[in-house]
Amino acid sequence: MKKTIFLTTDSSLCSKILSVFFCLAFIPALVLPAAGQSLAWELPEHKERIDAFSVGIGKSWERETYISELSYSGLTGSLQWDSWKGAVPDGKSGFGRTHSSVLFGRPESMVGSRILYASVDYFYSREWNVVHTESSDLLLGPSAMFKLCGLYDMSNSNNTATGDGYLSLGLCADYVGRFKIRNYPLAVQVNMFSPLIGIAPAPNYDQPYWFVYKYNQYTSLIHFAWFGNCFGLNGQVNVICPVRGGSIRVGYNLDYLGNKLGGHLTRLTDTCFTIGFVHRLAKKNLRQ
Repeated sequence: MKKTIFLTTDSSLCSKILSVFFCLAFIPALVLPAAGQSLAWELPEHKERIDAFSVGIGKSWERETYISELSYSGLTGSLQWDSWKGAVPDGKSGFGRTHSSVLFGRPESMVGSRILYASVDYFYSREWNVVHTESSDLLLGPSAMFKLCGLYDMSNSNNTATGDGYLSLGLCADYVGRFKIRNYPLAVQVNMFSPLIGIAPAPNYDQPYWFVYKYNQYTSLIHFAWFGNCFGLNGQVNVICPVRGGSIRVGYNLDYLGNKLGGHLTRLTDTCFTIGFVHRLAKKNLRQ
């Protein structure tokens, strides 16, 4: 009975977060669009690169029944890097896109037990400009995605630890809307990565890792994963404000992973508010 309550609570919370996330994507429709490219955001030209570095603080919710039937939540901190690179001379048909992040925290359950939690992401995508207007751009493309999460129970006498994540091929989408408020140029970015098919680790039916090690059954940890049994989403909404020498980027990040690959439930949700800088690296070589 308790298990059902936890599932309903987590699902409702995730739905609310997703609703807020996608509602923010329509902010550009409520303000005056900017004509042409904006000082706030321009797509990189050939051999140009745009780098964005952000720090964030937020909250995470974990339910990993290999460790405990309890749900955990608590504050987390994160570091994030994003980059866009013009990959071909025409500047419109190919962009290299990279997202990487490190997140860490010490969530706590309702009874006071704690776990150490850390997450590392690295996503790469090749995108194409499928929609281009004077005030917006939509980039889409396939991506290679790597995610690894570690959880360590600090209150269990056996020091239970486990790992979650995936190595997957997926989809990346970037939307940029340029607009002005009282002649001040701004831009809104909505970014999304989602795995589609790959492999993911999970011990079969909660069997301990020492059992896998003792009997050399490492292959049992690896499961075929696709969006039907291992759903993941990494999404961002950012507002970009130009300042002297670059731009400030303020935003909100959502990272979700849920599966039941090994017969036990994994549901990890990380949210954080971020602030950082955007820097454009000039062309180093103009020769074609």
